[in-house]
Amino acid sequence: MTIKNIKLTRRNVLKVAGGSLFAGAVGTTTGCSSAPEQASGPAPINGIMPWSNWSGNQVCYPAERARPRNAEQLAKMLKETTGKIRAVGAGHSFSGLVPTDETLLSMARFRGISHINEETKEVIVGAGTRLSALGDSLFENNLGMINMPDVNTQSLAGSIATSTHGTGEGFGSLSSYVTGLTLVTADGETIKCSASENKDIFDAARCNIGSLGIITDITLQVRESYYLKERSEMLPLEEAFEKMEEMRIAKRHFEAFGLPHANHMLLIEFTEVSKEESDANQTDTSETGDAYETFRTLANVIDAVPFLRGPVMSIAPRTVGVEERYGAWNDIFGNIRDMRFNEMEYTVPAEDGLACFREVLETIKEKDIDVIFPIEYRYVGEDDIWLSQFYKRPGAAISVHNFHDKPYESYSEQMEAIFDRYQGRPHWGKLHNKTEQDFAALYPKWEEFKELRSKLDPNRRFINNHLDAIFPVIG
Repeated sequence: MTIKNIKLTRRNVLKVAGGSLFAGAVGTTTGCSSAPEQASGPAPINGIMPWSNWSGNQVCYPAERARPRNAEQLAKMLKETTGKIRAVGAGHSFSGLVPTDETLLSMARFRGISHINEETKEVIVGAGTRLSALGDSLFENNLGMINMPDVNTQSLAGSIATSTHGTGEGFGSLSSYVTGLTLVTADGETIKCSASENKDIFDAARCNIGSLGIITDITLQVRESYYLKERSEMLPLEEAFEKMEEMRIAKRHFEAFGLPHANHMLLIEFTEVSKEESDANQTDTSETGDAYETFRTLANVIDAVPFLRGPVMSIAPRTVGVEERYGAWNDIFGNIRDMRFNEMEYTVPAEDGLACFREVLETIKEKDIDVIFPIEYRYVGEDDIWLSQFYKRPGAAISVHNFHDKPYESYSEQMEAIFDRYQGRPHWGKLHNKTEQDFAALYPKWEEFKELRSKLDPNRRFINNHLDAIFPVIG
């Protein structure tokens, strides 16, 4: 396989890596289908149309669906009803935050930027705005988000509710850039909060897992627009681990992708550059497709000849050299995710990150776990948000995935046991098996959050089955 004339992005670097491995696999097998099996969606029950999340692992049959036009209609609905309500954004959570058999509330009509403060570089954004659309709107106004996740299809409110993040220890999660928000409570009361107004609610609501009320708009701290250079390099495993601690400190943004059963790792760094340098080296970012398509094809081959998993994945993708691309911040940060998967992510203390990451990779290899999906590793800065994974602790976030139609329970449980040894905090929107007792030990502000939650929602209108285990009824 050659990489000549291929414009390599994060997607294409992973495609080349997977393609190199795939070439080795198909050279030893015949008659293996590369087409993934199409998963059928859930069917209606008694005339009720189902809702499912992006990956299909969460399904529910809501009796009612609400889509309020504005804040006034939302407040009126909450005042005049008494049943359970769960808000839904893009459906990109893998944990059971959304499912309900009562009312499913869409904030799709709460979109766009309603106000820009040019002096303070703050914007007020509708809760249902997708990150990709927000990025485009900011860029058109010569503004930029301070940091951004690598998946940009989520809604803003959903991202805030779960402390979704990008990478870079000098940068916090999206929640840390919230300077104000509007919350509508279970009885229809509208509360404005910020660092100077209703501060306790502000500190809780910036990562609220949809348990306090419905957020209608969010004020974000942004900055002037900017341009980035992304540099990707595939390195032997030990060389990569030696370099990662240095990159953690020295690089603006940095992430790694560990390849299960392999002996190489992909390291990626982001550097801010001038518009002139970006224009002079402009990279085509218009290609479509998902890097994980290649790994999915390889997984299908290995399914037919499972004894080749180790040998095939140990073939080093040496054809991949150093590659760079340039572009606007919103183009470089965002990535397409066409290939569906389920994901678990835990954040461990930053100083323990490399040891935990190494143990994850070694365990997969030693136990010959049936997975080839790349594992993502990122650093994130600490904050003061009560239920943030990064509360008073800079973190190393480690994400393990498997394809949406592959079993994930056993793999996730084995990884979760490793994360537990490092006092890992799970991403609220991703797979975990934690309960109230676990969270009480992980979050110093747990009791304060529970007390505030009960005050704002005494009748537990925003609690579904998943949250029952997190906020159980006592007594």
